[in-house]
Amino acid sequence: MELTTKGRYAVMAMADLAGHADEGAIALSVVAERQSLPLAYLEQLFVPLRRAGLVESARGRSGGYRLSKRAAEISIAAVMDAVEEDTRFTRCSHNDPRCSAATPCVTHWLWSALSESTGQFLASVNLADVIAGGRYSSRPAFAAAAARPAGMRTYLDYNATAPLRPEAKVAMIAALDVVGNASSVHAEGRRARAVVEGARESVARLIGAKPSEIVFTSGATEANNWVMAQPWTSILTSGVEHDSVLAPVRSSRSEIIMLPVDRNGVVSAKDVSEQVSSRSFAGPSLLALQLANNETGVVQPVAEIAELARSHGLSVHTDAVQAAGRMAIDFAALGVDTLALSAHKLGGPKGIGALVIRDHIDLVPLLRGGGQERRRRAGTENVAAIAGFGAAAEAALRDLQAAAAISALRDEFEADLKRISPDVAIISEGATRLGNTTALALPGKLAETLVIRLDLAGIAVSAGSACSSGKVGASHVLEAMGLGHDIAAGTIRISLGPTTTKDDIAAFLAAWTTIAGASALAA
Repeated sequence: MELTTKGRYAVMAMADLAGHADEGAIALSVVAERQSLPLAYLEQLFVPLRRAGLVESARGRSGGYRLSKRAAEISIAAVMDAVEEDTRFTRCSHNDPRCSAATPCVTHWLWSALSESTGQFLASVNLADVIAGGRYSSRPAFAAAAARPAGMRTYLDYNATAPLRPEAKVAMIAALDVVGNASSVHAEGRRARAVVEGARESVARLIGAKPSEIVFTSGATEANNWVMAQPWTSILTSGVEHDSVLAPVRSSRSEIIMLPVDRNGVVSAKDVSEQVSSRSFAGPSLLALQLANNETGVVQPVAEIAELARSHGLSVHTDAVQAAGRMAIDFAALGVDTLALSAHKLGGPKGIGALVIRDHIDLVPLLRGGGQERRRRAGTENVAAIAGFGAAAEAALRDLQAAAAISALRDEFEADLKRISPDVAIISEGATRLGNTTALALPGKLAETLVIRLDLAGIAVSAGSACSSGKVGASHVLEAMGLGHDIAAGTIRISLGPTTTKDDIAAFLAAWTTIAGASALAA
């Protein structure tokens, strides 16, 4: 069956009125222009539509037509009937000598049943089902919601860096007026020292540590390198760690023991137990295990593994950069010896971080030449950046109460993605993940192409780690998980934050709907 022009045009025009119902009466010339329909033909169609009580006209300056009922109360079948559109699937009729009630043709009941089913289906679908957000819409609700001013961008790359929090900006500006050196004993110096120590307390509160355990660094890369540079005999780690752990481990003189991960990228306590129980360590040794992965969001069982490792005499370090501010952290309860943090991941400034060192643990300094940070890290303190870090930590601690809402938004986002692209793979979907992170791959699509296409559509996302000088390539994390080169080279990361809205998600989904179906993209 092929619908005639009157049936198709009538439904399109009525759907247009339904989609713009909040605008009141609409001139048919406007409908004709929006739907590319002939105005003269629409004028003819609206005579029976009005006669059937489906539309009503308005006279005067704002004249035009509007629906006489709610869109959900007008079925497609009613529109078809009003313009006398035939939806039967059979040529059989009372006048056809080849088929009559007494002697039906061989296919009569087949076509009759199909016609009846079609009629029932059209009666079950209403105008609300075919406009934005409806079951049969060509423009889903997220596409309608994604209509934004030209040039407006959507930032969904919080795992790369979070936007600077207003509180951090205010604290930094105020600190720039502090002229003293925090190591000086005069009033100006004491004022600078107060800013540093206040921030130290704020960062400590965020992760359940003591202020004395916080040592400010230039970032988590320095913090991780500092720990890896210690004279370890052996270092146990895994292939899913950040490069700021893996690179210094590989360049060290320590024995390197790589721990396996499962298909979700999780290190199991059983595998660690087998490694530490089957060997004796000739000297100080370290287990390095991240708290949450920057690419997949997978949360590792750090507390369980740390207890096991320390029972065998190993020290334990965790890179908590992605976890801080996105999940509750209790440094004491984790049972680790050292923990790395970065301010810019939680809304603080770039270029400042911390290494949290459990009390009574001494590390060989990485930087020498000054007595700052209780002689553990030389160099004049970056007071303004430290102030911003402290303010961001306070705000992040406050915003932890919104973590459940962010996680719910992420879950809804992933469900919409699967509806748009049934073949999409959500990486580590079955594991415990940070509630803000989605890593996805679509068969046949390159991550580099997806990132560029999304960027051109005004959406900022990442492919793997952002700490690779802008390069987009296969993810070492995903390859370590055994997912294969195609997935490792085709995965992009979407990461949400406290300021992410449903409109931001809608903007991504609108762009993704176009990009995911673009045949020009090839792996």
